[in-house]
Amino acid sequence: MWLWMVVVLLISMTYWAVGGLLFLLVGAVLAPVLPADKSRAVGQGLLYAAFRSFLVILRVCGIYECEYVGFEALRGVTGGLIIAPNHPALWDAVFILSKVHGLRCILKDTLMHNPVLRGGAKLAGFIPNKPAPKMLQHAIEALRQGDRLLLFPEGTRTRKPERRINILQGGIGIIATQSSAPVWPVFIETNSDYLCKGWPLWRLPDKKVRLRITLGQPIASPPDESAAAFNQRLYELYQSTLGGSSKA
Repeated sequence: MWLWMVVVLLISMTYWAVGGLLFLLVGAVLAPVLPADKSRAVGQGLLYAAFRSFLVILRVCGIYECEYVGFEALRGVTGGLIIAPNHPALWDAVFILSKVHGLRCILKDTLMHNPVLRGGAKLAGFIPNKPAPKMLQHAIEALRQGDRLLLFPEGTRTRKPERRINILQGGIGIIATQSSAPVWPVFIETNSDYLCKGWPLWRLPDKKVRLRITLGQPIASPPDESAAAFNQRLYELYQSTLGGSSKA
């Protein structure tokens, strides 16, 4: 079993090393000649396909099982919106980006410079989280233009075992109240601490990882609601949904 997991790890590293190089090359060719919206659409489509293919490999290799619940509610939904998952593990974005098409991700600034992720992130129009004022401005503008954003309200992975979700960062409330875009909370439950805060990339899971990823009902901010009040309301929703649930 241990040897098989090492083989899977090597396959994964090779997949993303080659994929990262291809994204850099595609971005270098297409970005100068395509309008920004067309370039983003191409990048988002390629990332969607790449993440779906990668997860197929991991599933076939027996690494994980994942159940998606409620995502059919997004069919036919148009206009700007925010997909807002809790963040138990490093690979959460991969599962969301492989399920929901056309997302721009608010990504940690350091990851925007990662050689494996940089090409795809730039081509897909991902928004770095720093500097914060610029991130907020770009996110609000994107939503007003009808884009879909993936934003992790915790800002980092959940710190365990203290809680099921961190106190939310202020950005989600500011963006939601200023853009008037609906926030679709996503509740990620798992039976494993694999890739949680403090879990090194080289450390392999000790059992099959099982996930349940549920799309909640959208919530919007009324005109008179403050960003802090929206944050608290969203935090309480995560607490009530995740706090009373057992692991997947």
